[in-house]
Parts: sequence; structure tokens; C-alpha cells
Amino acid sequence: MSETKMMKSYVWLQTSDGSIQQVEQDIAMFCPFIRKEILQKGTGSSKNCATCLPQQVSSSMWSLILNYCRFRLAPGRSDKEQKAYDDNFVKIDTKMLCGLACAANSLRLQPVIDLTCQALARIIGKRSPEEIRDMFHVSDDLTEEEKLEPIINVTNDPSIRLLNRLYAKKKKQLLEGPQRIKKNVDVEEDQRSLDDLLSFINGDSKGIETIGKNKKKKKKGQHKKNVKVNVGHNNIKHQSSEVDKLCETSNLHDDSMVQFIDDDDDDDFDEDDGIDLALKAKMNREVEEFARRLNSSREERIKDFSSSSQERKLA
Repeated sequence: MSETKMMKSYVWLQTSDGSIQQVEQDIAMFCPFIRKEILQKGTGSSKNCATCLPQQVSSSMWSLILNYCRFRLAPGRSDKEQKAYDDNFVKIDTKMLCGLACAANSLRLQPVIDLTCQALARIIGKRSPEEIRDMFHVSDDLTEEEKLEPIINVTNDPSIRLLNRLYAKKKKQLLEGPQRIKKNVDVEEDQRSLDDLLSFINGDSKGIETIGKNKKKKKKGQHKKNVKVNVGHNNIKHQSSEVDKLCETSNLHDDSMVQFIDDDDDDDFDEDDGIDLALKAKMNREVEEFARRLNSSREERIKDFSSSSQERKLA
């Protein structure tokens, strides 16, 4: 045994899983936690009085940290060698990397803390929030609004400020979403023709099919093709309004049957009334025509008025 080895002093350390190891004192005291325990409490001098490491430091984690400390304290290491060792040091699986970060944090070993945190940041940056939660076994119990809460920007980082603005914008859109949908609901205008409305009221299946076809045409944007048809419907609406006015003045309903004077009552218009027979016959014809129109269906009335209007135009 050389003189250098004889001059070295050792301390005893106990990991969280009960393993007791003898380690060089200068290497062990490279960790601030162990140095404080040895200097303040006087532990580590013997196997029976070993320094107890934190719960996060198992024998496997301590082995990694011990190798790192020995490499760092070895003389003659260049910066290039140190960088290469650091890169290989964190090339472990994610679960072990998280355990190593926790162990280094409990020992207050800042170089290992920085290395492991940087490695975890690179891993997290390439994964989605769902993958990150699965990695760290974190349950997703946050609402959409809670996920958009602003981040506390202690260092006044511009990127965090920009992210908080984005969160605020998304949160505003999330809150205004239902109200905006209600405002954007278009009130559909009923542009169905008179024939379609009558068929719908009467429960005609053909009319219902016609309504469905008109809606499909409207959705497909065929408004221009229906211009002439709409003009015809407007004329029919105008003529039907004349029929309705005529019915109202006579105090009659469209569907009611009007009882007129029997043929026997025509005897009142006899020769003694002083009315010309030709005029009397003309009046009877007008009354019969008027009764026929009132008792006829709406479609027949529309046709009669259409023909009469055309006759007036020709006249």
C-alpha cells in the first residue's frame, strides 16, 4: 500500500435501501448534503455511525453520482473530455433520469441537477402534454380554463409573456364560444310559395316533397333558376289576396258552404217588381257565378281570377 493511499481518509455512507459503503472523504464531501452531515453531526466516521443519505438516493443512484464525482475531481481533465462525459452521463432511460434528478436535488449537487434537468427539458420539448403526463404519471384533472391560466413570469422572460398572451386569447375565445354561436345563428326566412304552404297546411305529401326539394335547391345555390317561378308565385299571391278580401267583405270562411236562395225564392223577382227580364236574368247569372266561386276550392278561384285578369288585359 503506497503512502498516498495510506493518507486518504474514508467515510461511511448508508443509502436508502440499507446498503453501507466506504467512500473517499474528499469525493463524498463534494456533495453539499454529505459535507454538512459530516461537519455538523460528526457522522460517517465508522460503519456503525454511517451517514444516512436521503430517501431519494438508492444504491443504484448513488453509484451513478459517485462515478460522476470521481470523474469531476480527477486532475487533468480537459473541457472537451468533461463535455463528452456529461453527454454520455445522461444517456439513460427517462425513468432513471428522473430518479437521478431527484437524488441529485436531495444531495444539493448542482452540476448533476443542471445536467439532468436539461436532458429532461429536451425530452419534454418533443412530446405532447398527454405523453408528458404518462411519463411522470400525472393525472389530467384540470379543466380547459385551468390549463390556460397565465404562467408566473419571475424573470420577465419575453417568451413567457408571449405564451401568456396566447393563453389569454384562447381563454377569451373559450368563454365567448357559446355566446358567439348563439349570435351567429341565422334566422331562416320562409320563402315557400303559396301552393307549397297550402299543401303543407292540408297535409299533402306532394307538397311536403316539394318543400324538401326547394330547400335542397336553396342549399345548392340555385336561386337564379327560380326567379321566374317566384314571379309567378307573387302574382298568385296577389290574386289570392283579392279572393281573401272578397271573402272577408261577404263575412264568409274559405271552407264554409254558402246556402243560397232556392229556386222557389226566385219567384220574388216576378214581373210585378218592375224589373226588366233581361236585367233579372243577368243578375241571376252573376249571383250563380258568385256562389260558384265561393263554393269552389282555392285553386279554382285562383284560376278564375287569373283568367279574368287576362281577359281584362286583352280587353
